[in-house]
Amino acid sequence: LKIQSAFPTNIQLISEILYSTSTMLIFSFMVILVLYLNQIGYTKIYFNIGDYGIIYFISSLVLIMLIHDLYFYLSHRMMHNERIFPIVHSVHHRSTNPTPWTAFSIHPIEAIIQLAWIPFIIMLLPLHYYVLMIWSFNMTIFNIIGHLGFEIFPKQLMSYRLGKFIFSSTFHNLHHSSVNCNYGLYLIIWDDLLKTLHENYKDYYNQIKLDS
Repeated sequence: LKIQSAFPTNIQLISEILYSTSTMLIFSFMVILVLYLNQIGYTKIYFNIGDYGIIYFISSLVLIMLIHDLYFYLSHRMMHNERIFPIVHSVHHRSTNPTPWTAFSIHPIEAIIQLAWIPFIIMLLPLHYYVLMIWSFNMTIFNIIGHLGFEIFPKQLMSYRLGKFIFSSTFHNLHHSSVNCNYGLYLIIWDDLLKTLHENYKDYYNQIKLDS
C-alpha cells in the first residue's frame, strides 16, 4: 500500500538519479580503497571460512550489522544538527515523498561520512569476504525498503515481538515527513532507547495496513 497518496514529481526523480549516480561513484572509490588496503596487507579480510569457523563467520556478520546500525544512527542524527543539515543532509530531505532512488540520493560529503567507518573495521576485525558482500547487499536492500514509499511488511508485524524492532518502510517514511525522528537503518532499537522513535509510529503502521 502507498504510504503517501501523492506520487513524486519528475523533478524530484531526476535530482535523485543524479545524486545517486554521484553516490555510486564514491562507493566505487571505497571498493578500490578496500582492495588496495587488502593488497598491501593492512586489512584482516580473509577468504577461507575454515580459518575462523562457521560460528565466527555468522557472528561477525551479525556484529558488523549491529556496528553499522549504531554508526548510521549516530552519524545520521549528527546530520540533523542545525549547522550541518542545511549544508549536507538537506539534499536527502528534499525528497519528502521518498522513492527507491531516494535511498542513495545524498550529498557527496554525506556519502563519504557514511563510508568512513569501513577502512577502520576491516583493519581491526577479521571479516570474511562473503561477510562484506552480504553486509553490502543487506545495506542496499534495507535502504531501498526504507524509501519504497510502499509498505510491504504484513499487517501483523506489530503484533510480533521481533516485529516491534524491525525497520520498515513506514518507519523511515515518517522520518522524511516528520524529519527529527526514526534515524535507524536496520533496527529501531536505537531510536527506542534514545527516545527518537516517532511516538505514533506503531499506530501509523497499523492504520496504513488497515487501509490496505
